[in-house]
Amino acid sequence: MKRLARMFAMVLGVMAADVVGGRPALADPAPFDLAGPSLQITVTRRGTTLPIAAVPQLSAGDKVHVQVLLPATETAHYLMVAAFLRDPTNPPPEAWFSRSETWRPAARGGGPLDLTVPPEAQHLAVFLAPATGGDFVTLRKAVMARPGAFIRAAQDLEQASLDRGRFDAYLAAIRKVSATSPETLAHDAPIIASSLRIKINEECLQRQSEFQAACLLDTKQSVVLGGDGAANATSLTGAATDLAMSLAATPAGGLGYYSPYISTIREIVGIFGAMHTARYQYIPALGVPDGDRLGLVLNTPPSFADPKSVLMATLPEIKPSVIPTSHMPAAAVAPCLGAKGLGAKDPVLPLAVSPLFYATGYAHDLKLRLRGEPGVELPLTPDPVRGGLAIGANPAVPAKLTGPISGVLRGMWGFEPFSGPEVTLQTAGDWHWDRKESGRDDGPLVLTGAASACVASVTVAPAKGKPQPVAWKVTGTDSIGVTLPATADRHDALTVSVNGPDGTAPAVLVVAPPARALPPAARIVAKFSDLPPPDPAAPLLVQLDGADEIAANARLSFTLKADPDARFTGREAVEIGTTGSDATVRLTVGNGLTLVDPTVLVASLNPAQVLGASAYGPLRARLMRGDVAGDWLGVGTLVRLPTIRGLDCPADPAARCLLRGEALYLMASVAATREFDNAANVPDGYPGTTLSVPRVATGAPLFVRLHDAPEIVNRIAAPVVR
Repeated sequence: MKRLARMFAMVLGVMAADVVGGRPALADPAPFDLAGPSLQITVTRRGTTLPIAAVPQLSAGDKVHVQVLLPATETAHYLMVAAFLRDPTNPPPEAWFSRSETWRPAARGGGPLDLTVPPEAQHLAVFLAPATGGDFVTLRKAVMARPGAFIRAAQDLEQASLDRGRFDAYLAAIRKVSATSPETLAHDAPIIASSLRIKINEECLQRQSEFQAACLLDTKQSVVLGGDGAANATSLTGAATDLAMSLAATPAGGLGYYSPYISTIREIVGIFGAMHTARYQYIPALGVPDGDRLGLVLNTPPSFADPKSVLMATLPEIKPSVIPTSHMPAAAVAPCLGAKGLGAKDPVLPLAVSPLFYATGYAHDLKLRLRGEPGVELPLTPDPVRGGLAIGANPAVPAKLTGPISGVLRGMWGFEPFSGPEVTLQTAGDWHWDRKESGRDDGPLVLTGAASACVASVTVAPAKGKPQPVAWKVTGTDSIGVTLPATADRHDALTVSVNGPDGTAPAVLVVAPPARALPPAARIVAKFSDLPPPDPAAPLLVQLDGADEIAANARLSFTLKADPDARFTGREAVEIGTTGSDATVRLTVGNGLTLVDPTVLVASLNPAQVLGASAYGPLRARLMRGDVAGDWLGVGTLVRLPTIRGLDCPADPAARCLLRGEALYLMASVAATREFDNAANVPDGYPGTTLSVPRVATGAPLFVRLHDAPEIVNRIAAPVVR
C-alpha cells in the first residue's frame, strides 16, 4: 500500500506540475535508449563471490569490486566516485566516499574500487564525472548537503532498473516465440505476460498471426507493468493493483507506456532536474545487469561543458535479504518425471513465483530434491514462455520409479539459500490405458489409466494405413480425451498408441468401431412443388396431371414425420436422389432442412439445381445419422419439361400443326386426344426446335407423354392456334 500511495501522490504531482508549469499533459520524458559506459561489478560475502546480476541486495560487510569499462580510444577523463548513503536526515561521513581516476593506472590513483559496505549504510551510488579541478570535493559536498535527494534518486533508479529488466524479459520472450513458432503466439503471450506480471493489450491477439508480434511489441499501445517488480518481491493485489493500473493509464501516468516504469522515470527526471547546479548536471543512468557487467543506459547525452554531466548509477539496496515466496496453484497439474512435451521440451513445474525469477539472475542453482532418493536433484530453469520452472534430466534418477514422488525446491536467492514448497511429480509407472465406456460415440475417445501428465503424444492407425498423430487433452489426473481424425473409417477397428516418457513402451489398444445407431423411423406425410413464373416468350406450359410428378425445375418441399416412439435431434441429414442417376444431395439443418419440432422435419430444394439437369425418374429420400442410413422413402417422379414457345396451324383444316420450342426430346409423344389417336412420336434425342403434331381446335389442349414418365398423360394448356 505504501507503493500505491507513493504512486498516487506521484501521479497527482506530475499532473499538477503539468498544469502549473504549462507543459503539455501528454509530454513524456526522453526514453532511456542511449548506451553509456559499463561497470564490471562483483560482490563477495562470506567467501563467496557473485556477479552483480545475481545480487538482489547488499549487506553490511560485503566486499564490492567496481571497475569502469571504457574503450582504449576513450579521450574523456572520467572520475569514478562511490558513495554510501544512509538516510535523508543523516549525511554520510567523508569516509564513505571513494574515488578512482579511471584514466590512470592503479598505482597512481586509478584502477578499480574495492569497497566494504559499512554498517548503517542503506544505498551505494556510483558517479562518473568529467575530471576537473576539485571535482571530487565538489561532488562529495553536494551529496552531503542534500542526502535526501540522492537517496530518493537511488531508490527510484533501482526500481526503474528492475522494471526495465522485467520489460526487456517480456520483449525477449515475445521475440523468441514469434521467431520460432509464431502460430503459438496467441497462446504463449498471455502466459508470458502472467509470468512477468505484465498486462498486454488483448486486442493484439485477435489480429492475424503475422501481425500479433508487431502489436505486442508496440509498447506504447500494448504493455502495462503490474506489481511484484520491487526489489523485495512484494506485490500489490486486488483493488490496489487495479487502482495502480488505472492511474498509470491516465495521460499524466504515461497512457500505459509500460507504467509504472514511465511514472518512475518522470519522477527520476524531476529529482535530477532539482539537483542541477551551475557547474554540474546530474544524469540518471539505468543499470542493465548481465553477468558481472552493469551496462548503463542514459536518456540524455552527456555534456563536457559547464554544466558538466555527472552520471549516477545505483547498486542494489543495502538491507536484509528478502526471499520471495512461491506456491503451487490449486488447479495446477503435477508434471511427469522424464516426460517430454511438444517439441521435445522438458516438463514444467507450474510454480507461482515472483517475476524476478524470470527477469533477473537473483534465483540461481535451482534444483528439485527428490524425497526417498538421497542426493538426487533435478535442475530447474525459469521459463516465462511456459509459466514455470522447466525440469531438466538427471541420469542418477532411477529408470523404474512408480507412483507419485514428492520433491522440494532448493536454490539460492543471491547469497542466501532458500526452500520452496513440497511438490508432487507423476511417473509413468505401469503404463497402461483403456477405453472408458461413456455411452457416446460422437465425442472424443476417452481413455483412462496411468498418469495423464506423462502422456507425450497419441497416434491412431486405421486398419489399412499408417499411424498419424492426433490431438488430445488432459481430462483428469488419469484420463485423456483423444480426438479421432475425421477421415478415420469408423466401420473398422482403430489402433491407438499412447506414448509416454522416453524409455517407456507405448500403450497400444484396439478401439472397436462404434455401434451403428440407426436414424429415427419416419414417413413422408406432405409434399408441395410449384413452378417458377412463366416466361412471356414461352406462353405454353406443360401441365402435370400425375399426382406423383415433380417438375425438375420446381421448388420442392416435403415433410417428414417421426414415428410415435422416435424423435429428431437436429443432427440428422436427409439424402435425396433418383433411381435413374447416381447424383445425390444431402440436406442438413440450416442447409435445406428445418427442424420444426422433435417430430417434424421439412426439406426444401430445387431438384434441377442440386441434382443436375440429367436427374430424372423416381425421386427418393432417406434419413441419415452420421454415415448410417435409414430406409429409402418414395417422394415422387422427377420429370424434366420442354420449353414450348408456340403452336402454328395453317388455314387448311386438313393440315397438321407445327409445335415450336426447345428440349423437345423431353417429350415421348404428342396427340390431340387423351387416347393418343394419330399421335406424333418424338424420336429419341430429337435435337430439333420444331415438331409436326396433330391439328387441335382453338382453345383445346394438346396431350403429351413425357420422356421421363411415358405412362402418364399430361397436357399442354389450351394453345392458341395461329
